[in-house]
Amino acid sequence: MVRKFLQGVLFMLLLVVLLIMGYGAWVYRQTGAVPFTFPGMPTTPAGPTATPTITPTPTPTPVMQQAVVVNRNLPAGTLLTADDLTETRLPSKDLPPDAAVSAEQVVGKLLRDALKVGEPVRLSGVVPRGQPIGRGSQFASMLRPGEVAIAYPITRLDSVAYAPRPGDRVDVVVTFLFVDVDVDFQSQLSDHVLLLSRDVETGAYAFVPAGMLGRVIQDTHLFDEPVYVIPAEGQRPRMVAQLTIRGARVLYFGSSPLVPTAAPGATPSLPDMVVLAVSPQDAVVLNFFLARGASSSFTLRSAREALTPQPQPTVVPVTLDYIQRHFGVVAPEHQPWQIVPSGATPTPAH
Repeated sequence: MVRKFLQGVLFMLLLVVLLIMGYGAWVYRQTGAVPFTFPGMPTTPAGPTATPTITPTPTPTPVMQQAVVVNRNLPAGTLLTADDLTETRLPSKDLPPDAAVSAEQVVGKLLRDALKVGEPVRLSGVVPRGQPIGRGSQFASMLRPGEVAIAYPITRLDSVAYAPRPGDRVDVVVTFLFVDVDVDFQSQLSDHVLLLSRDVETGAYAFVPAGMLGRVIQDTHLFDEPVYVIPAEGQRPRMVAQLTIRGARVLYFGSSPLVPTAAPGATPSLPDMVVLAVSPQDAVVLNFFLARGASSSFTLRSAREALTPQPQPTVVPVTLDYIQRHFGVVAPEHQPWQIVPSGATPTPAH
C-alpha cells in the first residue's frame, strides 16, 4: 500500500518537471531567454544577441507646383516679355500664394518691384501698362477717403512749442491785417498826387509831385479856415484774429521726411513743417493763408474728444472792439506826456 503511494508521488513529480521544462523551451523559442535558471546554468543563452531592426523615417515627397520665374535680374518698371520668363515647377512651400502659373498671365505687364534671377513672379507684383507702378506713399495710406494732405510751415511759438505728434488734432487760428485800398488801382491808400505844371521858360507842361492825397476839413482851432490834411504816416492795418480750420489731423511733424538723418553726434534740426489731413476745401483755405502771408498759430485739441465727442463751441472773430467790449478795456485819455518804447522786442525764429 505504501509502495503504491510512493509510486504515485514520484509520477506526479515527474509530470511537474516535464511541464516546467516544456514551458521553458516554449519561452526560449519566443524570446531567446529562459524564464528561470538552474544552479550552474548561464543566465544568457549562448550565441550572438539579436540586434533590433530600426526602420528609417521616410522623407516626405515635396508637393510641386507650376510657377513662372525670371531668367535675369530685372529692375522695377520692366516690361515683361516671354524671353524674360521661364515656366517651371517648384515646391509649393517656397512659393507665394499669388504666384503666376503661366507666362501669359504676366507678359506685357510692368514689374512693381525688382526681381532677381530665379525668383517667382507674383500676380500682385505686376500692373498693366499705363497704370502707376508704385504702391503709394505712407501718407497716402494714412488718409481717409475724402481727405487730402497738405504741408504747412511752423515755428516754435505758433506750433504749441513743438508739442503736436502724428495722430493729434489741431485747430488753426489766423490773424488778418486789413487796409483800405484804392478800388481802381488796388493800391494801399493814401494815393500820391501829381500836378500838371507849365515851365515858364520853355512853356512845356509836366507832372510834378505834390505830396499825398488828403482831404479838406474846416479848422476850428486856429484860423477857422478850410485846411488840406494829409496823413503823417502810412496806413495802420486793422487786425482781426479768427479760428478757421478745426480738427485737422496731424500726419507728420518735424523736418521733411526726405531729408537724410543727421550723423551721430550732430545737432538735430528743429521741426519746420507739419503735414495735415484735411478736407479739400480746408486745403484751399490753408493755401490761401500761405499765399497771403497770414500769421497762423496752431492749438492742440484734447485726445479725449474722440472718446466723448462734444458740440463745437461758437468762436467769434477777435478785433480791437471785441477786446474793449469783452474785457472792459477803456481807452486812456489824452495826456501831455507819453512813454517812449525802448525798442522792438525781438521775436525768436524758432
